[in-house]
This record gives sequence, C-alpha cells and structure tokens, in this order.
Amino acid sequence: MVKQWKWPLKAGVAAAALCAASAAYADGSVTLYGIADVGVMYLSHSTPEFNGSTGTGHVFQLTNAGYSPSLWGLTGKEDLGGGVKAEFKLESGINLANGGFDNPGGNNGLFNRIAEVGLSGDFGKVMAGLQISPFFNIIYALDPRGAGEFGSILTPVSENSLIASVFMPNAVSYTSPDIGGFQAAGLFALGGVAGSFQTGRAWSVSARYTNGTFLAAAAYISANNAADSALASVGELYPINVRAYTAGMSYKFGGLIAKAAFANFRANSVPVSVNPALMYSTNTSVNVYSGGFDYFPLPYLDVNAGVYYQQDRVNSGGHSVMGAIGSQFFLSKRTSLYAQVGLVNNTCAHNGVCLGSGLSVESGGSGVGGLQGLGLAAEGLGLPPGTTVGANLGIRTTF
Repeated sequence: MVKQWKWPLKAGVAAAALCAASAAYADGSVTLYGIADVGVMYLSHSTPEFNGSTGTGHVFQLTNAGYSPSLWGLTGKEDLGGGVKAEFKLESGINLANGGFDNPGGNNGLFNRIAEVGLSGDFGKVMAGLQISPFFNIIYALDPRGAGEFGSILTPVSENSLIASVFMPNAVSYTSPDIGGFQAAGLFALGGVAGSFQTGRAWSVSARYTNGTFLAAAAYISANNAADSALASVGELYPINVRAYTAGMSYKFGGLIAKAAFANFRANSVPVSVNPALMYSTNTSVNVYSGGFDYFPLPYLDVNAGVYYQQDRVNSGGHSVMGAIGSQFFLSKRTSLYAQVGLVNNTCAHNGVCLGSGLSVESGGSGVGGLQGLGLAAEGLGLPPGTTVGANLGIRTTF
C-alpha cells in the first residue's frame, strides 16, 4: 500500500530545549514538519568558556535558534479501528549556523530529540522511546515566554539540570485522557544496567487542570546517573543525580495570558554505583520563581515578557534576577520576525560562590546556575557577577 505524504501549512512551535512541534494528521499518513530559526545576538558580557577562558567581554554573534529551536521531524498515525490509533514521532535538531545537527546533550543520533512509537485511544496514550519528560511539558506550559532560547525558563532549567530534566531515553510513558479538565501523565525510563536497577533510572509525573481560561499544574522528576552515556551525557558539566519539582498556574484575560510558577532543582555528584545510600543527598538546591504574560494586541503581533528569580539554597546570599521582553511580527501564518531584549544580574553568595546565571542557552550567553556547587568542570563558568544586557533579532518559519 502506498503511503500518503502531507506537507502542512501549519507546524507547532516548541521550545528549547527543548520542545516538540505539533502537526495535523490524516489516517494512515506521514507528515513532515519543522522550524527554521536564525538570528543575531548581542551580549554586554559572555561566558569565559565562549572566549577560550580568557575573559567575559561583549559578544556579537549569529545564533541558531534565537527564539525557538530549529528542528525537523516526521510524525504519523494509523487508525486501527475501535477508536485505537498507532502513532509515532521522530524529531531531530538542526543547526542553521553551520548546517549540522543541533544535538541536545551531545546525542549524535539522527533523531536526537524525540523517537517514540505507541498507541492512543479513549484510554489515553502509551508511548515508548526517547521522549520529552512530563516535568518539562509542565515547565513549558507555565512559562510566559514559551521556554524560548533567549530570556525564558529554559535558561534556569538548563543551568540547574542541563537536559537531564528534558529528554528521557529508554522510556515508557502514559498520558491519561482529559476527564473534566483533569489530565495526568507518568514516565519511567529504564537504566538497562545489569545488576543495578537504580543506575540510569529516571521517572517523572505530572498533573494539570484547565477549564479553558484557568490552568493549574504540577510535576516532579527524578533522574539517576544523568552523566551516564545512556542519558546523552555532555561530560563533567552534567550533574549525576537530579531531582526537581514545579507548580504554577495561568489565567487568560481575553487576548492576554498571565502566568506564575515555582520550581526547585536539586543535584548531587555521587554516582549510584558508588554509594546508592547517598543518591538523594544534595550538593545543590536552587529555587526558581517566575512570572509574566503573553499578549496578542493584534492578530499578527505577539508580545510577551517574563521575570525569573533564582535563589541559591546551599550558598547563602547567592541569587540572580533575569528579565526579558520579546515580540513576534507575523508576516504570514508560518513566518515571523522577532526582537527580544533582556538582562540578568548575578549576585554572589557570602562565601564567594556565584550562580553565574545566563541570558541565553546559546554558548555566548549560557550560564551554570546551581551546578557551580558540584565543583566539577562547571566551576568558574557562566556569566560574571553584576549585570549583563542582551538583545536578539531574527526570523523564524515553520513547515
């Protein structure tokens, strides 16, 4: 039987680190979708790593994924009858700056963001493979800036867990049907290490309620040995064990949506294989408070803003404040021009440890956050104490 291929005019927008684009389906069809995003960014300071550890001077650079991740993917569904459908999604990051892969966490696979297959129906949805965690799906839903690449919740998430709280390989997940506005999800990732069930194991749960104008949601994630190659390690910049939770709400007033959320990220550098009894100990603990709005004053103009406060709970006095505002002007349903400005202020703890929070997930403006406390290769990186100002201009199109 010949497969039907569709080339839709609309593809969903996701973030950054992580998020997936959505697409329209037809029974027995396969859909190609994607996002192409590129821009230019200015920062008054940059990370030492970006400058070869020689300083923290200003930087002006071309950025892949200035507003949202550049990616492409394939997705499809087949009607099996009785209300049951088989479905799959394969998704890969693109680096428009050099034409290569944009690989989350050093995952060099072809489909390095999502590779999942499963069944859906009145019972909900069951999927298996490389997936985005229920925790990050809630983080995305509660962010007024859409978890974008510049000045959004994605920055503190990446600083305090890198991708350990976003992408879950070797995972099986279940998402319940919507029942009176309530929906729950759960995911369990198998470590696959002989003789050690805990090594490499990860799990995440979430719950949400919405009535169309009001949303309340919460989620939790636990990941062991996140530096293991099975979890797409990026080496010493990865925490070993990550625990995080979040809760928040949003409310829609006409064309404006207001959002507020809280999250806590904890990590330690004790491998489960070394001392299982210490896998829940804490080397780092960072609270993240966020709030803002997303507003469409005109059908073709989107304006959003967010403020993000990080508090170091281990090193007294350490904190950072990041704020950003951005707008998209839609030239069509698929293509937009965007402009963003933001700043971050880092204040070191009384013992001299600094969060080094960033303004962007791009290398020039990336931060380290609570990972400073692990005393690994993260120490001394991130943006310097004081205020860093940045701006980002670019174009994005979906297909």
